[in-house]
Amino acid sequence: MQDDIALDNIAGNAEISAFESRFSEIDSAYFEADESIKDKNLLRKAELLLSDMEKTSENPALKNAFLARLYALSGCLAFDLGKKSLAKKYYESSSSAFKGDARALILARRLGIEKNFDEKTKQFSDKSLLVLEKALISYSSCDYAKALASFDEAFLSLEPFYRRFYGGLRDKSWQLRSAEGGKGLLSLEKLSVLQMILLTNQNPDLLYNYTAGKELSEKDLYKKIAGSGLLNPVSKSLDAENAVTKETSVTRLIAARFLWNLYNQRKNTPHLAAKYSEAYKNKKRSPILDVRLDSPDFDAVLGCVENEIMNLEDGIEFGAEKEVSGIEFNESLGKIK
Repeated sequence: MQDDIALDNIAGNAEISAFESRFSEIDSAYFEADESIKDKNLLRKAELLLSDMEKTSENPALKNAFLARLYALSGCLAFDLGKKSLAKKYYESSSSAFKGDARALILARRLGIEKNFDEKTKQFSDKSLLVLEKALISYSSCDYAKALASFDEAFLSLEPFYRRFYGGLRDKSWQLRSAEGGKGLLSLEKLSVLQMILLTNQNPDLLYNYTAGKELSEKDLYKKIAGSGLLNPVSKSLDAENAVTKETSVTRLIAARFLWNLYNQRKNTPHLAAKYSEAYKNKKRSPILDVRLDSPDFDAVLGCVENEIMNLEDGIEFGAEKEVSGIEFNESLGKIK
């Protein structure tokens, strides 16, 4: 089972390392998206890599350990591409060439063939690649604290390219490590209005004026917040076009609306909420390109930007219609005192 030692001593290890690097870029994207690769550029890279490894495997001079790793790596790539039948064939080829390759064990786990991954890991002297896989398992299970520890352990021994490609997952694990109950609100790539309110309520002090410190049901909490006006625009009157429901997807515009209302109510300055509309009423254009002067949330956006609650996406535009993730909203929420 000393596969990594065997690989270190065979000709062509540098070529395997190059294949691993190319694979890591694609594999990390697979885990970031939590699904098969759909990005056209990455898909082209994946198909080219699969073709290159297939051509290399046809070399009759290859040592068995090298060939086993090559087949296992091809199988992991096929798995990421959603080609599970092909991935299984590669696994069988890897096992036939040389039993005990770390990448083959990883492939077997992903295919569901190997149920005792942790136990089998103990049989390897160099566990670095397997520790990285444990990090990916924990990340996929939303056990972010465990994933963070495993990523950091793996990166100590693995080549730098692994950190370069999987580092984004490690950093996200760090950000999400305090999320409660698995798939916490912080881990969501986009929020509904109700989820935005629930995330805000994780800091009881922010909504104390509306909850009086009581634990309310989701329905009652939403009614309280909606009834308080926190979801209403301040630059224009509430109407059917600018109203939101609890299922509405939160864009940066809606987030700014909620945050600006919350900011002013906590500061006891609701009379200043629309001060920007007043200041710009005789102007011809908005200082922010993608937020018009007549936008219902003109004041909310300018207020959030000026008070550094939110920022401009590129220094010019606000990214008004971009959906907001749990992490992004929480960062802005933390700036309201």
